[in-house]
Amino acid sequence: MAESALLTFVVTFVSAGLAAVVATPAARRLARSLGVVAQPRTDRWHGKTAIPLLGGLAIWFGALVGTLVAGQTGPHTWLVLGAGTALFSLGIVDDVSGLRPVVKLIVQIGVACALVSLGVTLPWTGSQVLNALITVLWIVGTANAFNLLDNMDGLCAGIAVVTAVALCLSVRQLDPGAFAIGAALAGAAAGFLVFNFKPASIFMGDSGSLFLGSSLAVLACVGDSPAQRGVASAIAVPALLMLIPIFDTTLVTLSRKLSSRRVSVGGRDHTSHRLVALGLSERQAVLFLCGLAALGGAAAVGINSAGFREADILLGLLLVALLLLGVRLANVRVYDGDDFVVLRQRALTPLVAEFVHRRRVFEVILDVFLVVIAYYTSWVFRFERDLPEYYAAFVRSVPIVIGCQIASFQIAGVYGGVWRYVSVGDILPYARGVILAVLSSIVMIVYVTRFDGFSRGVFLIDAMMLALLLAGSRASFRLVGELSRRYAKGRERALIYGAGDGGAMLVRELRNNPAYDYRLIGFVDDEPSKQGRRILGLSVLGGIETLEATLAEMRPDVLILSTTSIASDRLARVRRECFASGTKVLEFSFQLTVVGGDKRAVS
Repeated sequence: MAESALLTFVVTFVSAGLAAVVATPAARRLARSLGVVAQPRTDRWHGKTAIPLLGGLAIWFGALVGTLVAGQTGPHTWLVLGAGTALFSLGIVDDVSGLRPVVKLIVQIGVACALVSLGVTLPWTGSQVLNALITVLWIVGTANAFNLLDNMDGLCAGIAVVTAVALCLSVRQLDPGAFAIGAALAGAAAGFLVFNFKPASIFMGDSGSLFLGSSLAVLACVGDSPAQRGVASAIAVPALLMLIPIFDTTLVTLSRKLSSRRVSVGGRDHTSHRLVALGLSERQAVLFLCGLAALGGAAAVGINSAGFREADILLGLLLVALLLLGVRLANVRVYDGDDFVVLRQRALTPLVAEFVHRRRVFEVILDVFLVVIAYYTSWVFRFERDLPEYYAAFVRSVPIVIGCQIASFQIAGVYGGVWRYVSVGDILPYARGVILAVLSSIVMIVYVTRFDGFSRGVFLIDAMMLALLLAGSRASFRLVGELSRRYAKGRERALIYGAGDGGAMLVRELRNNPAYDYRLIGFVDDEPSKQGRRILGLSVLGGIETLEATLAEMRPDVLILSTTSIASDRLARVRRECFASGTKVLEFSFQLTVVGGDKRAVS
């Protein structure tokens, strides 16, 4: 970015942010005086107190001030501001008096059609009529996606900041006026975020979410980059910029449809809610989604950078990661009944039912993507800027590689495990699968093409990438579960006495079993060689000699004995010091018992 553009961005961002910071308390007072507040509801996320709405007033005012301070306007500026203001006004009416969903949808379609008539289009196809329809769907869909995203403190505003900044960076040929409005949107959302990040003292309401969503949607349509490489790039860039709103809307829509629930009615089943259900705090969930949005923006910027083929790899990895995340989050129970009751009660086609219930089909489809990503990455790393010269050979060999490698995975037993319980023992079939996959690909390519135009280095890199992607995808479910449970805030803080095999078994059981609501804070162990080290992510804080100080510093609610083989004098001391500090003592034991009188049976 040129120095003048950077200066314009900073001045506009700061001006819009300050204006929003000043206007937000005034909007909050106005909302309270008018009684425009969000009342607590069982199907919504916010707490037990009424929160003022009309935060959209401050965001709109901040964006307007920032744009005017920048002093750079043009036709795109007024298109973005005009569209945003129209839907902002719609949102104000909805926040104050309430509107039926069909009325809001009709107005949104009307505004989108007006923009298309003024020349705002997404040139994704060769048909102007089809492009117009796609543009209307894009504007209306993005505006409502941001509206749905406003479901947790700071989430919608945070995503808007990231998206607006990425929009300013991704499209090189935006006119100065459009660039200024992008910076103003980012600054206004950031200024409002000061009051909206948890714990929020004001919500943006429909006025804010519809304003941000529609403005950013139009802004994504008005730029043109010389570095775009055809239709795929033209579609990928705006989709990546709106990655999280699209992902959240898709997940919510599919889950509600499959659960026989109305999409238009609010609920606690959004991506952010599911992340919290996994064990993240609200702030962690918001920051995690903002990080994913930043990755999507980085991929969009890279795709729009001439010759930056590494961005294609990031795009593929990001889409696979989102697919895995979506599957993991879809398994989180957020409804009282069956999440997928429709599949059983409404007799959807056998194909759909089979796809949902037979995970092996999903694994094979996923592995096709992983094979292509690993193979493409190996060509990019091997040939770098010379890749266009060898691209024909790559395309010719892709079907061969997919067929050989998927068949090799099946032969090697890759599809025999359960992802949730993946362990070191699963490394052997994965290693066999990768070796067999690469060797069979080489043999088949030599047979078909005599290895003309190929490089041995490509397959060496392919083997390493394939191993990483294969193991990473399988370990992702367990990794997400482990991380979420590690940072989960249970009601009672637990300290574990004994950092041996029993202690490790106890940690795994407490983290995996939802019946136990403990927050693990560390180990106590008498063996000096273990003290100061970490086991399963928990520190060994000391031994029995320092137990009194450890209890005073860490203040656990409970101390759990992971072994029964503790000397009686030590056990008495542990109980005495725990009793003095008000810490409960529990004992963990594991044993096999005979069932039904059959001495050969164990449980």
